Amino acid sequence: MARGLSSATFTVLYDNEEHDRRLIPAHGFACLVEVGGARFLFDTGGDPAVLFYNMGVLGVHPRSISAVVISHNHWDHTGGLSALLSRNPTVAVAPPGVAYSLAGSLHLVGPLEVEYKGVLIREQALAVETGAGVVLVVGCSHPGVERLVEEALRKLPGRSIAAVIGGLHLVESDEKKVLATARRLRELGVEKLVACHCTGKRALDPLSRVHGGVLACGAGASYTFG
Repeated sequence: MARGLSSATFTVLYDNEEHDRRLIPAHGFACLVEVGGARFLFDTGGDPAVLFYNMGVLGVHPRSISAVVISHNHWDHTGGLSALLSRNPTVAVAPPGVAYSLAGSLHLVGPLEVEYKGVLIREQALAVETGAGVVLVVGCSHPGVERLVEEALRKLPGRSIAAVIGGLHLVESDEKKVLATARRLRELGVEKLVACHCTGKRALDPLSRVHGGVLACGAGASYTFG
């Protein structure tokens, strides 16, 4: 473990698929980050009822959340935000493009811009430094997951990427694109991929063939690094 860096736990609260059968799957993404005794929420899914149900099953009270990071302004990532604010009015919110200071081991990455279906998207990720390396939490990776990883490495020189968790936006990609993405992530030193949400089921096999570090996602999946 790197000196001064603690472990962090990442629990998928909201995803298209289920990992824990007690939870409800739905289109969207939300991930709970627990580090240093504090809880942070990355994205809020699409349906607040599903978000709060899954949080309740896992014993996560809305008022226990210190801050919310929003990756980008799409409904399936922001849908639970207003309801969360009504239950935790003092929670801090970090949308893309707004300067916000998180805990010492947490860093906002981006936002990066990309045009998608004629609309400009600004998307950010969350880099969490752990004793095992940096864990990068992503929402949809519209700008390209490779670009987000590259930006994280630029922002945190000398650090390695232990894992990427979230949507890789490969659901509309052909196998050639998926394989190229997997190769680039491997070249960048990404050790594990928790491929969720908009990655797409068809992309999982080619990702696994090339990268080899793909871990199961789905609502309820939980991993500790460091």
